[in-house]
Amino acid sequence: MRLNIYGKRIFFVVVIFLCVVFLYFARLYDMQIIHGEEERDRSGMRIYKDIETQAYRGVILDRNGLPLAVNTQTYDLYIQKAGLKDEGMNKALLTLYRILIKNGDSYINNLSKYFTVDPFSFRDMTPDQIQNWQANIDTFNIKKENVIYDPKAFYEYLRDEYFHIDSALTQDEIYAIMAMRYEIITHGWMFFTGSPVKLAAHVSNQTIAEIEEQNHLMPGLMANVVPQRIYVNAENTAHVLGYIGMINQTELENNPGYSSSDYIGKTGVEAAAEQYLRGENGLRKMEVDQSGRIMTELKGIPAIPGNDVILTIDTRLQKVAMESLERTIQSIVSQKDEAKGNFGDANAGAAVAIDVKTGEVLVLASYPGYDPSVFIDNSQEAQEKRLELIFDNERRPLFNRALQAPYAPGSTFKPLVGIAALEEGILTPQKTILCDGSSEIGGRRFYCMEYVMGMGIHGHLTIERAIATSCNLYFFKLGVETGISNIDKWAQKFGLGEYTGIELPGENRGHRSNRNFKYTQKGEEWWIADTAQTAIGQLYNGFTPLQLANYAATIANGGKRMTPHIIKEVIDHNNNTVYKAEPEYEETGVSRQTLDIIIDGMQRVAQTAEGTADQYFSDFPIKIAGKTGTAETGKESESSSNGLFVCFAPADDPEIAVAVVIEKGVWGSYTAPVARDILAAYFNLDADDTALQSVGSFWIP
Repeated sequence: MRLNIYGKRIFFVVVIFLCVVFLYFARLYDMQIIHGEEERDRSGMRIYKDIETQAYRGVILDRNGLPLAVNTQTYDLYIQKAGLKDEGMNKALLTLYRILIKNGDSYINNLSKYFTVDPFSFRDMTPDQIQNWQANIDTFNIKKENVIYDPKAFYEYLRDEYFHIDSALTQDEIYAIMAMRYEIITHGWMFFTGSPVKLAAHVSNQTIAEIEEQNHLMPGLMANVVPQRIYVNAENTAHVLGYIGMINQTELENNPGYSSSDYIGKTGVEAAAEQYLRGENGLRKMEVDQSGRIMTELKGIPAIPGNDVILTIDTRLQKVAMESLERTIQSIVSQKDEAKGNFGDANAGAAVAIDVKTGEVLVLASYPGYDPSVFIDNSQEAQEKRLELIFDNERRPLFNRALQAPYAPGSTFKPLVGIAALEEGILTPQKTILCDGSSEIGGRRFYCMEYVMGMGIHGHLTIERAIATSCNLYFFKLGVETGISNIDKWAQKFGLGEYTGIELPGENRGHRSNRNFKYTQKGEEWWIADTAQTAIGQLYNGFTPLQLANYAATIANGGKRMTPHIIKEVIDHNNNTVYKAEPEYEETGVSRQTLDIIIDGMQRVAQTAEGTADQYFSDFPIKIAGKTGTAETGKESESSSNGLFVCFAPADDPEIAVAVVIEKGVWGSYTAPVARDILAAYFNLDADDTALQSVGSFWIP
């Protein structure tokens, strides 16, 4: 009896086992034989996918470690092949579009470069260009004989025949679907071989959250974490920092290893230090199912962040310079008096400060500034701001005046003429030249400014007093005696009209007033009167504020023309030093005796009663050596002259050299308050000493 019961139990177990085995084999038969092809396609969709992960760009810091350019985290959205037909694809993209718009994000719209719908138009395209675009086999595959030249008819073709989009949707929704599908077809090889195609960049966390909630409505859509650049309180340092942007075709051709979706430094340090700042991208490896959902995140290749770049710039001094430029310009404008040459039109300027012993650039200020963040922000507001900056032809805020604007130096050039005369033996320390009000030189009558203004004559002047009083007639005569060849030789030695060698892109070489320049530009021979004009910093002279600051630094440091630099050090992500700047210079060969004479004259400018900047520095607790300059622009009947000032301090053991230019600043002395503010901040003087809030009315160049 017990055996029968035991046998029955075994029988039931065997039956159940056989049933399970039967069902298993039946399922295998169904999968492999009956639905084998379908299942093979389905399993084929569950494959490994690779997405490149962007490396974090290195940060940019000032000399004191204050951050200027850093990174945050954002997301890019990609779509990959998920077996969707037109209807499914359109629904998925419509859902994505509505989420993006709701959260203030945008989709990538390269279609807008060629075709828009509000109004309907082909963007500045000729009929031949329209034909080439539409008949491209990689896009719309329209035969040449069927090209659609009516933009509205083309829109209807895309909607109804090519993409099969529901005509009940709004025009904006239809166009968005067109644009995103255009992005897919222009990356067709990538898409159909399984690589993801980017549809949106730098989207918000809210968008990501909503996409995750509605993932089932958007098969194939995936997000990838990407770094985003942030500029910190950068309006004062915008021209130094520059900005990044999407790489263009020319940049792509010149930078092997970059892809069309990469960002690259466009201007400033972002461009100059691109090789250091750019990291090495990594690879994100995933297993995804047929709908594009990530099933398993596999071990990938981590991205390597870029190197950190430490600048020589002192952001505190930079801020002081920018604020002082603005304040001084406003003060000059407020004292408008056309009878005195002030048309109240001052509106821009630049200031540069250099460590005279190392060539480190402490200040590189160009006013007005701008916020570089608008060039990496895709919002409508940022786009409008970019257009304002680009088309502001009056103030030109994107123009780096400190580096790119060549200005006539005016009387700031006179110390150089003194150096040339002394070094060439034309002048001795004891020799005087008579200022008697006016003199005929080269068939033209030249005048002393004070004489013209009814302030008398200077009489016999040594070089020191001539620099202090900025007597034009003295330098007209001295320049002619010295000769243009000697003046030009020493101007070149001091780096005027020559590239300084600073790392930043876009530096203007400037130009010196000499025989070759005149003949090249005007096809005319050189005249004696030309030499006289050149000797007071006029005619064809044009130097950048950076060159002028370095010229002053070269006088200050004993004749070593330093190579100005703005990158101090580069540190990698493991805190190893990749690069460290060392001082570089060329000897001008100027004698110590000559420099002592010139420096004495420049000290008198700032700290004697006859000096042209005495009212700003007579009470300054540190000895200053400087030189004012008023440069005519040729439009003095309707516009103010430019004002310039160069200086260094302490005069007996120089540390810092400064150059200031204010466009239409009337007189050189009017620009001195900017230099005073920078020096006061550098030497950490009391707040009461940091600025003069109004500009005086000295009538001396």
